[in-house]
Amino acid sequence: MSSSTLASTPGTLPSASDLGARFGAAVRSLREGRGWSQERLAGRAELNRSYMGEIERATVMPSLATAAKLAQALEVPLSALLSQCEADTGHPNRP
Repeated sequence: MSSSTLASTPGTLPSASDLGARFGAAVRSLREGRGWSQERLAGRAELNRSYMGEIERATVMPSLATAAKLAQALEVPLSALLSQCEADTGHPNRP
């Protein structure tokens, strides 16, 4: 499917800022669900603790490689972490 087809399909892609906020919320929810501090998750993912806070607050947009590091550190498939970003707010499968 071409990018023009995706762009013309209403409701298929969240805005970049919304996607960043959803990703940050998903990471925070999974981290807090494990009782981990940002520092612990950052250490497991080999990231800087302050960068973790920026990801969770959606002030930065992490790369796919960083998303993969976070998924591995959180012990979830990358696809599961990313799929939470597509879910609508309040979706029952969203943590």
